[in-house]
Amino acid sequence: MKHPTARLGTTGLVIALALLTGCTDGSTPPPDGAAPQASSGPQPVITTDDAKQVFARYDRENAAADAALDDVAASKIQRGVLLKESLAGYEIHRKAGTEDEAAHLARPRFLIPTEEAGAPYPRSFAVLSKWKGSEKDRSSSLLYFTQAEKGGAWKADAAGWAVTEPAKTSASASPTPSPAPSKKDDTAVRVQPKVLPDIRRSPSGTAQLSDTSQADREVCDSYADYLSFTSPLGSPTDGRFAEGGFTSDLVRYYNDWADSGLGHTFSYRVTGAGLPVFRLSTGSSLVACTLVQEHRTTGAPPTGTVRYDKGSDTDLLLGGGGRQWRSVDQTSSLTALIEVPTQKTRAATVLACDCYDPQLLSVTGARSG
Repeated sequence: MKHPTARLGTTGLVIALALLTGCTDGSTPPPDGAAPQASSGPQPVITTDDAKQVFARYDRENAAADAALDDVAASKIQRGVLLKESLAGYEIHRKAGTEDEAAHLARPRFLIPTEEAGAPYPRSFAVLSKWKGSEKDRSSSLLYFTQAEKGGAWKADAAGWAVTEPAKTSASASPTPSPAPSKKDDTAVRVQPKVLPDIRRSPSGTAQLSDTSQADREVCDSYADYLSFTSPLGSPTDGRFAEGGFTSDLVRYYNDWADSGLGHTFSYRVTGAGLPVFRLSTGSSLVACTLVQEHRTTGAPPTGTVRYDKGSDTDLLLGGGGRQWRSVDQTSSLTALIEVPTQKTRAATVLACDCYDPQLLSVTGARSG
């Protein structure tokens, strides 16, 4: 499973997404979001006790699979987009001769929706949690679990993150603006995400779903369309999305890549099953978008070539050796969390995304000469 570690990225630079989030104020941790079993009417898709068991098993077996780079073990607890990301990450580690980190999760908060009697499968719930050892960090992991059929195993099929607690600031402190990301800053990308609003809950404690989920999910196609362009022709401003680190700044970041003299074309498409759309306390909807990025890099005409640092992820999947290529096509996977307002004419806000460092899935190249 992907987790926050610095590594040698696709271009050979060490990528460490520096979130301007800081730590929590040390107040009492939020409740685990337990959803008591209702006696009548719609029932939770899973009881809290069972959800705790699913989460505990996942945390235990996922850490073991990561440590052993075990494809079979990962397939027992993951499916879909998340499994593809894990297997691709394992393959890169094997080619590099490196180890993955056996990271654990802590302080889970369960987002368990209800189901109507006789509702079709699949069923899903989600869990917000902290990375063990970083419990005071303001960001949280968000895992989505799905049961494909009645009596089937619950498996994690998508993972994202969000800033879930406000920063500890003095009354006189003023907000510090986020520096615009730039490829020239070769050690970190800095963003200042909006805090995820609370999930709205029913009187019984279950997480409420949006009653406009199908329309809400259309934002994923809009986001894919917005991010698809050839550098430097991307338009930073788009009325469909609020400006910020995962929209206007991201487009500017990729537009800057044109300075290298190489051609860069980005194409995004929505993939994976539709994940549950939760209703937020603000009345907006929380949509998780799983996307595939196709990134083509071409040498400057007429004879320019593309070359990646030896040992980078892309170089390893191309066979290693830091060879030269006329063009290279990279396929990567990412997850974005988007707040969709109730009034569709208003701009959506991308709360979080691993857009700056998506999980590389595969690479193909056309040799030069």
